[in-house]
Amino acid sequence: MKQPILLNLTFPFISRKPSFCTDNLIEGHNTAMLRDYVVALAMELKANAEDFKDCQIQAIRMDGGSASITDGSDIDRLFRFLRNSYDIAENVPISMRTCPADINGANVPFYNRVKITRYDLEMYSLEPQDFIYLDTLNYKEQLPYISKGFIHADKRNSMGFILLYGKKTISKYGFRRSVLETIRRPVCHVIFQRCQGDDCMSDEEAQAQLDMAAELLTDAGYKEYLPLHWAKEGAEDAFLAGKANGMNVLGIGLGAQTRLDGLVSINTTDLELYLRNSGNYEAITVSVVQA
Repeated sequence: MKQPILLNLTFPFISRKPSFCTDNLIEGHNTAMLRDYVVALAMELKANAEDFKDCQIQAIRMDGGSASITDGSDIDRLFRFLRNSYDIAENVPISMRTCPADINGANVPFYNRVKITRYDLEMYSLEPQDFIYLDTLNYKEQLPYISKGFIHADKRNSMGFILLYGKKTISKYGFRRSVLETIRRPVCHVIFQRCQGDDCMSDEEAQAQLDMAAELLTDAGYKEYLPLHWAKEGAEDAFLAGKANGMNVLGIGLGAQTRLDGLVSINTTDLELYLRNSGNYEAITVSVVQA
Protein backbone atom coordinates (compact mmCIF):
# COMPACT_ATOMS: atom_id res chain seq x y z
CA MET A 1 0.00 0.00 0.00
CA LYS A 2 1.35 3.40 -0.95
CA GLN A 3 2.16 6.07 1.60
CA PRO A 4 -0.23 9.05 1.60
CA ILE A 5 1.42 12.42 1.02
CA LEU A 6 0.44 16.04 0.43
CA LEU A 7 1.83 18.26 -2.34
CA ASN A 8 2.46 21.99 -1.93
CA LEU A 9 3.37 24.01 -5.02
CA THR A 10 4.64 27.45 -4.01
CA PHE A 11 4.06 30.54 -6.16
CA PRO A 12 5.59 33.45 -4.17
CA PHE A 13 4.47 36.15 -6.60
CA ILE A 14 2.09 39.09 -6.48
CA SER A 15 1.19 41.76 -9.04
CA ARG A 16 1.42 44.59 -6.52
CA LYS A 17 2.48 44.11 -2.93
CA PRO A 18 0.06 45.85 -0.57
CA SER A 19 1.38 48.13 2.16
CA PHE A 20 -0.03 45.90 4.90
CA CYS A 21 2.00 42.85 3.83
CA THR A 22 5.63 42.23 4.78
CA ASP A 23 5.85 38.69 3.39
CA ASN A 24 8.81 37.80 1.19
CA LEU A 25 6.92 38.06 -2.13
CA ILE A 26 8.19 38.87 -5.61
CA GLU A 27 6.32 41.88 -6.97
CA GLY A 28 5.42 42.55 -10.60
CA HIS A 29 3.88 40.63 -13.48
CA ASN A 30 6.77 39.30 -15.58
CA THR A 31 5.23 36.80 -17.99
CA ALA A 32 8.54 35.36 -19.22
CA MET A 33 9.87 34.92 -15.69
CA LEU A 34 6.65 33.25 -14.52
CA ARG A 35 6.84 30.82 -17.44
CA ASP A 36 10.46 30.04 -16.57
CA TYR A 37 9.34 29.44 -12.99
CA VAL A 38 6.71 26.91 -14.05
CA VAL A 39 9.37 25.08 -16.07
CA ALA A 40 11.60 25.09 -12.97
CA LEU A 41 8.74 23.60 -10.92
CA ALA A 42 8.40 20.84 -13.50
CA MET A 43 12.14 20.16 -13.33
CA GLU A 44 12.03 19.85 -9.54
CA LEU A 45 9.00 17.57 -9.76
CA LYS A 46 10.83 15.41 -12.30
CA ALA A 47 13.93 15.21 -10.09
CA ASN A 48 11.84 14.02 -7.13
CA ALA A 49 9.49 11.66 -8.96
CA GLU A 50 11.54 8.47 -8.54
CA ASP A 51 11.90 9.00 -4.78
CA PHE A 52 8.10 9.24 -4.40
CA LYS A 53 7.08 6.22 -6.46
CA ASP A 54 5.84 4.56 -3.27
CA CYS A 55 3.62 7.55 -2.38
CA GLN A 56 0.17 8.69 -3.44
CA ILE A 57 -0.74 12.39 -3.39
CA GLN A 58 -3.92 12.94 -1.37
CA ALA A 59 -4.30 16.74 -1.62
CA ILE A 60 -2.60 19.59 -3.51
CA ARG A 61 -2.29 23.25 -2.61
CA MET A 62 -0.93 26.15 -4.67
CA ASP A 63 -0.04 29.12 -2.49
CA GLY A 64 2.83 31.21 -1.14
CA GLY A 65 1.50 34.21 -3.03
CA SER A 66 -1.14 34.62 -5.70
CA ALA A 67 -0.76 31.43 -7.72
CA SER A 68 -3.26 32.81 -10.22
CA ILE A 69 -0.72 35.40 -11.43
CA THR A 70 0.65 32.54 -13.57
CA ASP A 71 -0.94 32.02 -16.98
CA GLY A 72 -3.68 29.42 -16.81
CA SER A 73 -2.26 27.46 -19.74
CA ASP A 74 1.07 27.09 -17.91
CA ILE A 75 -0.74 25.78 -14.82
CA ASP A 76 -2.55 23.30 -17.05
CA ARG A 77 0.70 22.05 -18.61
CA LEU A 78 2.31 21.72 -15.20
CA PHE A 79 -0.54 19.56 -13.92
CA ARG A 80 -0.53 17.35 -17.00
CA PHE A 81 3.16 16.69 -16.34
CA LEU A 82 2.44 16.13 -12.65
CA ARG A 83 -0.29 13.57 -13.34
CA ASN A 84 1.98 11.70 -15.75
CA SER A 85 4.83 11.55 -13.20
CA TYR A 86 3.16 10.92 -9.82
CA ASP A 87 0.46 8.68 -8.39
CA ILE A 88 -2.41 11.03 -7.56
CA ALA A 89 -5.56 9.95 -5.75
CA GLU A 90 -8.77 9.93 -7.72
CA ASN A 91 -10.73 13.19 -7.34
CA VAL A 92 -7.81 14.73 -5.47
CA PRO A 93 -8.75 18.08 -3.84
CA ILE A 94 -6.78 20.97 -5.38
CA SER A 95 -6.70 24.38 -3.70
CA MET A 96 -5.38 27.60 -5.21
CA ARG A 97 -4.79 30.97 -3.59
CA THR A 98 -5.89 33.55 -6.11
CA CYS A 99 -6.00 37.26 -6.78
CA PRO A 100 -9.54 38.09 -7.93
CA ALA A 101 -8.18 40.22 -10.78
CA ASP A 102 -6.72 37.08 -12.37
CA ILE A 103 -10.06 35.28 -12.57
CA ASN A 104 -11.12 35.86 -16.16
CA GLY A 105 -12.49 34.14 -19.20
CA ALA A 106 -9.02 33.24 -20.46
CA ASN A 107 -7.83 31.44 -17.33
CA VAL A 108 -10.99 29.75 -16.02
CA PRO A 109 -11.14 27.05 -18.76
CA PHE A 110 -7.60 25.99 -17.84
CA TYR A 111 -8.49 25.92 -14.14
CA ASN A 112 -11.39 23.64 -15.04
CA ARG A 113 -9.02 21.33 -16.95
CA VAL A 114 -6.75 21.17 -13.92
CA LYS A 115 -9.87 20.34 -11.86
CA ILE A 116 -9.24 22.91 -9.15
CA THR A 117 -11.74 22.22 -6.41
CA ARG A 118 -11.14 25.19 -4.12
CA TYR A 119 -10.34 28.87 -4.61
CA ASP A 120 -9.04 31.09 -1.80
CA LEU A 121 -9.71 34.64 -3.04
CA GLU A 122 -7.72 37.54 -1.58
CA MET A 123 -10.67 39.78 -0.72
CA TYR A 124 -9.06 41.27 2.42
CA SER A 125 -11.24 43.80 4.31
CA LEU A 126 -13.09 46.61 2.63
CA GLU A 127 -15.14 49.61 3.56
CA PRO A 128 -18.86 49.11 2.85
CA GLN A 129 -18.90 51.16 -0.36
CA ASP A 130 -16.21 48.95 -1.87
CA PHE A 131 -18.55 45.99 -1.93
CA ILE A 132 -20.43 47.63 -4.79
CA TYR A 133 -17.62 46.33 -6.97
CA LEU A 134 -18.32 42.74 -6.02
CA ASP A 135 -21.26 42.85 -8.43
CA THR A 136 -19.41 44.33 -11.41
CA LEU A 137 -17.64 42.63 -14.25
CA ASN A 138 -13.96 42.10 -13.58
CA TYR A 139 -11.88 44.02 -16.12
CA LYS A 140 -8.35 45.32 -15.56
CA GLU A 141 -9.50 48.95 -15.44
CA GLN A 142 -11.85 48.19 -12.55
CA LEU A 143 -11.01 47.49 -8.93
CA PRO A 144 -9.71 43.91 -8.59
CA TYR A 145 -12.61 42.31 -6.77
CA ILE A 146 -14.24 39.11 -7.85
CA SER A 147 -17.41 39.47 -9.86
CA LYS A 148 -20.76 38.11 -8.82
CA GLY A 149 -20.93 36.39 -12.18
CA PHE A 150 -17.90 34.19 -11.45
CA ILE A 151 -19.12 33.28 -7.98
CA HIS A 152 -22.50 32.20 -9.33
CA ALA A 153 -20.91 30.37 -12.25
CA ASP A 154 -18.95 28.12 -9.93
CA LYS A 155 -21.26 25.25 -8.98
CA ARG A 156 -18.74 23.20 -7.01
CA ASN A 157 -19.27 24.90 -3.66
CA SER A 158 -15.59 25.79 -3.69
CA MET A 159 -15.43 29.54 -3.17
CA GLY A 160 -13.52 30.98 -0.21
CA PHE A 161 -12.46 34.46 0.87
CA ILE A 162 -9.24 35.56 2.56
CA LEU A 163 -10.09 38.46 4.87
CA LEU A 164 -7.62 40.83 6.48
CA TYR A 165 -7.91 41.67 10.16
CA GLY A 166 -6.03 43.98 12.48
CA LYS A 167 -5.66 46.85 9.97
CA LYS A 168 -5.92 50.29 11.55
CA THR A 169 -7.16 52.11 8.45
CA ILE A 170 -10.11 49.73 8.02
CA SER A 171 -12.80 50.78 10.45
CA LYS A 172 -14.47 48.43 12.89
CA TYR A 173 -17.63 48.65 10.80
CA GLY A 174 -15.72 48.09 7.57
CA PHE A 175 -14.33 44.82 8.90
CA ARG A 176 -17.72 43.75 10.24
CA ARG A 177 -19.27 44.50 6.86
CA SER A 178 -16.57 42.40 5.19
CA VAL A 179 -17.60 39.39 7.26
CA LEU A 180 -21.32 40.04 6.73
CA GLU A 181 -20.90 40.40 2.96
CA THR A 182 -18.89 37.17 2.93
CA ILE A 183 -21.52 35.07 4.65
CA ARG A 184 -24.27 36.54 2.46
CA ARG A 185 -22.55 35.12 -0.62
CA PRO A 186 -21.98 31.48 -1.67
CA VAL A 187 -18.71 31.35 0.27
CA CYS A 188 -18.04 28.05 2.03
CA HIS A 189 -14.70 28.80 3.70
CA VAL A 190 -12.93 31.82 5.19
CA ILE A 191 -9.27 32.42 6.05
CA PHE A 192 -8.20 35.35 8.22
CA GLN A 193 -4.83 36.95 7.53
CA ARG A 194 -3.18 39.26 10.08
CA CYS A 195 -2.22 42.73 8.87
CA GLN A 196 1.51 43.41 9.02
CA GLY A 197 3.65 46.53 8.99
CA ASP A 198 2.93 50.06 10.23
CA ASP A 199 -0.83 49.81 9.71
CA CYS A 200 -1.17 46.99 12.24
CA MET A 201 -3.47 47.23 15.26
CA SER A 202 -2.48 46.09 18.72
CA ASP A 203 -2.94 42.42 19.54
CA GLU A 204 -5.90 43.26 21.77
CA GLU A 205 -7.71 45.24 19.08
CA ALA A 206 -7.02 42.59 16.46
CA GLN A 207 -8.33 39.85 18.75
CA ALA A 208 -11.52 41.85 19.31
CA GLN A 209 -12.10 41.81 15.56
CA LEU A 210 -11.58 38.05 15.46
CA ASP A 211 -13.99 37.54 18.35
CA MET A 212 -16.67 39.53 16.52
CA ALA A 213 -16.05 37.58 13.31
CA ALA A 214 -16.24 34.27 15.18
CA GLU A 215 -19.69 35.12 16.50
CA LEU A 216 -20.99 36.05 13.04
CA LEU A 217 -19.49 33.01 11.34
CA THR A 218 -20.71 30.59 14.01
CA ASP A 219 -24.25 31.91 13.67
CA ALA A 220 -23.99 31.41 9.89
CA GLY A 221 -22.98 27.74 10.24
CA TYR A 222 -19.20 27.96 9.90
CA LYS A 223 -16.77 26.18 12.22
CA GLU A 224 -13.14 26.97 13.00
CA TYR A 225 -11.29 23.76 12.07
CA LEU A 226 -7.80 25.33 12.30
CA PRO A 227 -6.65 28.63 13.83
CA LEU A 228 -7.92 31.47 11.57
CA HIS A 229 -9.54 28.94 9.19
CA TRP A 230 -13.32 28.59 9.10
CA ALA A 231 -15.50 26.42 6.88
CA LYS A 232 -18.97 25.03 6.48
CA GLU A 233 -19.26 21.32 7.14
CA GLY A 234 -17.41 19.32 4.50
CA ALA A 235 -15.62 22.37 3.03
CA GLU A 236 -12.41 22.14 5.08
CA ASP A 237 -9.13 22.37 3.17
CA ALA A 238 -7.88 18.77 2.97
CA PHE A 239 -4.27 19.86 2.49
CA LEU A 240 -4.17 22.18 5.51
CA ALA A 241 -6.07 19.74 7.72
CA GLY A 242 -3.76 16.88 6.71
CA LYS A 243 -0.67 18.95 7.31
CA ALA A 244 -1.92 19.95 10.77
CA ASN A 245 -2.44 16.24 11.52
CA GLY A 246 1.18 15.46 10.70
CA MET A 247 0.94 14.05 7.18
CA ASN A 248 4.11 14.08 5.09
CA VAL A 249 4.37 17.01 2.68
CA LEU A 250 6.30 17.31 -0.57
CA GLY A 251 7.08 20.99 -1.10
CA ILE A 252 8.02 22.14 -4.58
CA GLY A 253 9.16 25.64 -5.49
CA LEU A 254 10.90 28.70 -4.14
CA GLY A 255 11.13 28.57 -0.34
CA ALA A 256 9.09 25.34 -0.25
CA GLN A 257 9.34 23.00 2.74
CA THR A 258 9.24 19.22 2.49
CA ARG A 259 8.31 17.26 5.62
CA LEU A 260 9.17 13.60 5.32
CA ASP A 261 9.79 10.97 8.01
CA GLY A 262 10.50 13.49 10.75
CA LEU A 263 12.76 15.79 8.74
CA VAL A 264 12.02 19.16 7.13
CA SER A 265 14.08 20.28 4.14
CA ILE A 266 13.79 23.90 3.02
CA ASN A 267 14.36 25.24 -0.49
CA THR A 268 16.28 28.40 -1.31
CA THR A 269 14.47 31.74 -1.63
CA ASP A 270 16.99 32.95 -4.21
CA LEU A 271 14.97 33.05 -7.44
CA GLU A 272 17.94 33.04 -9.83
CA LEU A 273 19.56 30.14 -8.00
CA TYR A 274 16.29 28.21 -8.06
CA LEU A 275 15.65 28.82 -11.76
CA ARG A 276 19.14 27.59 -12.67
CA ASN A 277 19.19 24.53 -10.38
CA SER A 278 15.65 23.43 -9.56
CA GLY A 279 16.41 19.89 -10.73
CA ASN A 280 19.37 19.60 -8.35
CA TYR A 281 18.22 18.85 -4.81
CA GLU A 282 21.57 19.61 -3.19
CA ALA A 283 21.93 22.97 -4.95
CA ILE A 284 18.53 24.35 -3.91
CA THR A 285 18.28 22.92 -0.37
CA VAL A 286 19.37 25.46 2.26
CA SER A 287 18.68 23.42 5.40
CA VAL A 288 17.43 20.10 6.77
CA VAL A 289 16.09 20.10 10.33
CA GLN A 290 14.06 17.90 12.64
CA ALA A 291 10.30 18.41 12.28
